[in-house]
Amino acid sequence: MEHTTISTMARLRHMTTRSLVGFLALAVITFGQVATAAAQVVITQVFVDAPLPDQVTIDGINFDNGPRLEVTLGEFTAPLVIVNAAPNQIVADLPGGLVAGDYLLSVTTGGGPNRQDIYNLTIGAQVAGIPTNAIILWDQNNACPAGFARVAAFDGSFLVGGDTPGTTGGANQHAHGAGTLTGPAHRHNLEPWNGSFAPVDDNSGGTDFNARTNLAGGGAMGGATALADSRPPFMTILLCRSL
Repeated sequence: MEHTTISTMARLRHMTTRSLVGFLALAVITFGQVATAAAQVVITQVFVDAPLPDQVTIDGINFDNGPRLEVTLGEFTAPLVIVNAAPNQIVADLPGGLVAGDYLLSVTTGGGPNRQDIYNLTIGAQVAGIPTNAIILWDQNNACPAGFARVAAFDGSFLVGGDTPGTTGGANQHAHGAGTLTGPAHRHNLEPWNGSFAPVDDNSGGTDFNARTNLAGGGAMGGATALADSRPPFMTILLCRSL
C-alpha cells in the first residue's frame, strides 16, 4: 500500500512537470507569433483599366504578408484571376457580365486580422474599363452620355498638352495698333507752267516752265485699331468627364 502511494505521487509530480513544460512551450510559441505578426494589408487606390480585356489595378502595401493571395469583387463568388502580383500592386481580370455600380473589393493574403483589406470601388455607368475623370469627345447631341458630366469650364478653349492640368493662356482675339507712318520731305522740279507764276523764257521757243520748285513737307499717316480673330477654322464639341 505504501509503495502504491509513492508511485501515485511520483506520477502526479511527473504529470505536473509535463504540464508546466507544455505551458511554457505554448507561451513561447504564442509570444513568437505576436512578435512576428504579419504587417497589415492596406489598399491605397484602385483603377479600372482599359481597353479590353478589362482589368483592375490595385495599389497598396503588404500584399505578400500571407500564404494565399486572393481578390474578390462584390457578389461574384469566384475570386478574380490574378494576372500579376507584387508586394505593392496587384493586376487582376474583371469578371464577365460586370455592370455599372458600387462593388466591395477585397484583398486577402490568408487567415488573421492583418491579412485582409477592403475597398469601395465605383464603376461608372459608361463602360466598364474607363477610369473615373477620363474625358471623352461627344457629338451625338447636346448632352453627355449616361455616366458622364459635361466639362463646361473648357468651353471656348483649345486643349494643349502639359504636365500641369488646368493651366490657361492665350486669347481668342488680338489687336494690332495702327501706329504712325511718316513720309520724308521731297521736291517736285520743272512743273509745267499753269499761269500762277511768271514764266521763265528759256529762249527755246517751246513751253515755258515755272521758276519755282515745290517743296512737299513730311507728314503722318494714321489708321484705326481693330480686333482680329486668332483662331483657325473650328467646330465645337462636347467634352464629357466620366463619373
